[in-house]
Amino acid sequence: MTDIETLRHSTAHLLAAAVLDLWPKAKPTIGPPVDTGFYYDFDDLKISNEDLPKIEEKMRELLKTWDGFVQLQETTSLEGIFKNNPYKLELIDELTANHSLLTAYKSGNFVDLCTGPHVDDVKKLGHFKLLKVAGAYWRGSEKNKMLTRIYGTAFFSQKELDEYLNNLAEAEKRDHRKLGRELDLFCFSDLVGPGLVMWTPKGTIIKKELYNYVVEINKRYGAQEVAIPHMAKIDLFETSGHAQKFKGELFKVVSHYDTEFVLKPVNCPHHTQIYASRPRSYRDLPIRYIESTQQHRDEKPGEIGGLQRTRSFEVDDGHTFCTPAQIKQEAVNIAKIVEEFYKTLGLWKGHWVSLSVRDPKTPEKYIGDESDWKVAEKMIQEVSDELRLDGKIREGEAALYGPKIDFMNIDPFGKETQLATIQIDFAMPKRFGLQYVDQDGKIKTPVMLHRAILGSYERFVMALLERFAGALPTWLSPVQVAVLPIADRHLDYARKCNLTCAIAGVRSELDERQETLGAKIRDWQQQKVPYMLIVGDKEIQENKIAVRRRDGTDLGSLPLDEFIKNLRIEIQNKSVT
Repeated sequence: MTDIETLRHSTAHLLAAAVLDLWPKAKPTIGPPVDTGFYYDFDDLKISNEDLPKIEEKMRELLKTWDGFVQLQETTSLEGIFKNNPYKLELIDELTANHSLLTAYKSGNFVDLCTGPHVDDVKKLGHFKLLKVAGAYWRGSEKNKMLTRIYGTAFFSQKELDEYLNNLAEAEKRDHRKLGRELDLFCFSDLVGPGLVMWTPKGTIIKKELYNYVVEINKRYGAQEVAIPHMAKIDLFETSGHAQKFKGELFKVVSHYDTEFVLKPVNCPHHTQIYASRPRSYRDLPIRYIESTQQHRDEKPGEIGGLQRTRSFEVDDGHTFCTPAQIKQEAVNIAKIVEEFYKTLGLWKGHWVSLSVRDPKTPEKYIGDESDWKVAEKMIQEVSDELRLDGKIREGEAALYGPKIDFMNIDPFGKETQLATIQIDFAMPKRFGLQYVDQDGKIKTPVMLHRAILGSYERFVMALLERFAGALPTWLSPVQVAVLPIADRHLDYARKCNLTCAIAGVRSELDERQETLGAKIRDWQQQKVPYMLIVGDKEIQENKIAVRRRDGTDLGSLPLDEFIKNLRIEIQNKSVT
């Protein structure tokens, strides 16, 4: 363990001791450190977030009585110590069966089954905070009992703890689930099912704007749009290798006949069949198919949450079929598309690049020939070097069929999400028997490049909402302008302004509510609308509008046509400011 992990693991002991002091019948299970803190799971404990201050107070009280962590020498008595805790007994049985060392540590009156290590001085444990109560299945399996999990964090200094808590509060404000509700962008329904996103009219506007832009860039590089069905015979995915890879995640479609269908977990096998639908020549290559379409995977219920992980998600997908000699240039072109797209959104600086290759220790996880893998892995390194991507080798992160260049987005608080990807695949074209006639008249097998620019729309919108705290660039904002008449006598002029905006292609809404101007401004600011056009007696008299930005900046009065001209330039340039 690192020093901070040791500190957090030690604090988890203190948490368990406090819980047992307050609720003696509770059964502690495990309490490991995690990336941002620690947790401890308990059975027979019914508490809520309102109980956390009481637990913290007890932790501080107990800490004053602790001298340190003392390893117990008599490990043969552990079954007796934990005789009333089936979870600890289960762990003891497993460790004994595996001939692992049994160790336990005592602090004050609290004894826990543990391998260590712990802090050398308990005075280091004072800077902690309990964060929330949640449910968690024992050992992560929904087949087991649901336990009560208490999350917390700890640092070596109060300053570090305060900075973390401030960042956490800011991250909560930017939580895409919260913003999605407040801005009315997407929703879920128990009747539809967990992990199945429904986009509202406003959310659909964001998706369509992203789709139009990503298609526009791709078409400049010769891409062609295609469309495929949402299901296929299981045979398609058995041939590609995905039936085995996603064995536990396939949605099976019941048919009245003998054919077995599944909802597609990926799109690439369908695209191979478009390629295979007619003879191909080297003159046809490269062929670049792109499509935004749904994929379906039966994710575990406990892993589903917001837009981060869903059961059905729309992917900006693309597959290029080319000769081996064309691979590098095609990969470079895709990387240039990624760069242009992310620079436009101001996301290019907040990323790093993973060169995802095989884990040599687990060759059974991959398909394809060894020689092809070596060529493909060499090429992703060359693309990274040529474009100065500073890619970092990550073993074990490759796709089923080939290595990847993955663009990892980092949000303002350090959370990483993989969005764009470029993947080189020699294996799948061979599995499907894809062919082209080369210039020497011989039959050859094409290479397949898989690519996604924004990845899944769900995850990308999540990243955008959290990056911009909901205040999206004007070109992406569902409502770009709100027209606010001060009083009823200003309604006719306000309607004309709203209509003029709409005719000019600006997404505009008229606020006709019987509310004060201050209330209207506040509401539209909360909706993150980029511009508010205020009209009153003076504006009507001067045939102008008063312009206010969502950040409160007053841009003064100007003619409506001048405002629209400037706004259209901002939208056309896809400005992020």
